[in-house]
Order: sequence, then C-alpha cells, then structure tokens
Amino acid sequence: MANKTHESLAAEATAYLENSAGAVGGFNGIQQEIRRQADCLLEWARNRGVFLTDSYTAGLEKYDRNTTEHVVYFGEPGSRVIKCTKCTKPARFGWGHGSNGKYGNHCPATPWFYLQRLELMNQEFPTDLRLEGIGLGKPDFGNDEDLSPYIVTSQLYIEIADKKSPHPSEAEVERFMVELGFRMLEDCCYNWIRESDGVVVTDTRVLNFINSHAGIVPIDLVIGRIVPEIPPATI
Repeated sequence: MANKTHESLAAEATAYLENSAGAVGGFNGIQQEIRRQADCLLEWARNRGVFLTDSYTAGLEKYDRNTTEHVVYFGEPGSRVIKCTKCTKPARFGWGHGSNGKYGNHCPATPWFYLQRLELMNQEFPTDLRLEGIGLGKPDFGNDEDLSPYIVTSQLYIEIADKKSPHPSEAEVERFMVELGFRMLEDCCYNWIRESDGVVVTDTRVLNFINSHAGIVPIDLVIGRIVPEIPPATI
C-alpha cells in the first residue's frame, strides 16, 4: 500500500478541493469545472510546498509508448516511475467512468475524481501510487502563453516476471477481478462492478496489467464509485 505520508497528501488535496472548491462527483467533463478545480489545486500545491517545476523530471527517461492519460518517465532500475497527467484537451486529468449504468463511456475527469481514483487504486490493488505534487506546463492546444496545471504521481517500478509474457491473458484478468468480488458488466468485457460497495472498474485491458514476481499488478485502471450524475447549473 502507499506510503502513509504520500497517501495523506492525496487525501489532503482531495479535502482541500471539497472544502475550497465544493468538488463532488467529479467526472461530468465540464471544462469550466475542471479548470476551476485545477486552479484551486494549484493554489493548494503552492501553499503546501509541493508545486513542481520541469526540473522534477529532468534527467529521467521518457517512455516512448503513446499513452492517452499520462506522460511517463523512468529513473534508475528499481526506482519509482513518474507519471504526469497530460495537458491535453479534454482529458487533462485522465478519464472517469460514465454514469447511469453507462460506465464504459469514459468522459474527462476532474482533479477531484483523479485523486479519488488514486486512493481507490491503492485500496483495491497493490499499486503503491503516490501523489508527488502539482506542475504547470504548456497545454497541447490553445494559446501557448496559457499554462495548464497537471498532477504528478509516482508508482514503484514493477519488474516483469517473464519478459516473454509481460501481461496476463484475458482469462487470467477475469479470474483476478472475480476473486476480488467484481462481476463483469454486460456492455463490455473491460468493465466491472462490485455491488457490495459500488466500486466500478473499467479499461481492464491486458496491457493495463503486469505479470510481476508477486502476481498480477494493475496499472492505470479507471476506478471510482457509483455516484449520481449532477447536471450543470443553469442561469
């Protein structure tokens, strides 16, 4: 499980968004809400002393595989992997599961949802994800002068047990999820739900799991709890 200091840091950031920005729900994809929460999170990071500059990833090797949610950096073997949410529109803070039963319909997540997702990953799986801080960079769209906040996390490097078989099979992933009390949703083989506590897990493609020496370890799953979709306020 995550280091308590870093785990508390993520919880602290989440609480700050709830108390200062009134953040709830968190995956409605409204760009104004995403930006509002992002600015609030940036203010928290500066006050908390966890505002990160580009020097944080200087000297690290950038992972050359294109990912939809993160820019990934590697350090020395056995060290932690650094992941920065991409400054791209519309998914600046990753993706959230849909609502009203359409959980596989991913939509842009707010910072609040992303932080909740980080904590849920650590609760459900041996991922040891940690919030490192908040950065500020040029987005991949719009005015180059407008900087966009992003979240920086880290995860312990997962050593592959067998390089010839780095990922489990779909059958092994299914068994892994069933043993944790999840059932597959009918709309897609990559979407799961656990009715006992309302936890939803999506995007369980085999490439999002690693066969480690300690067993199957998931990475970058979209995980959250069932909450009703709150319609945007109208004037």
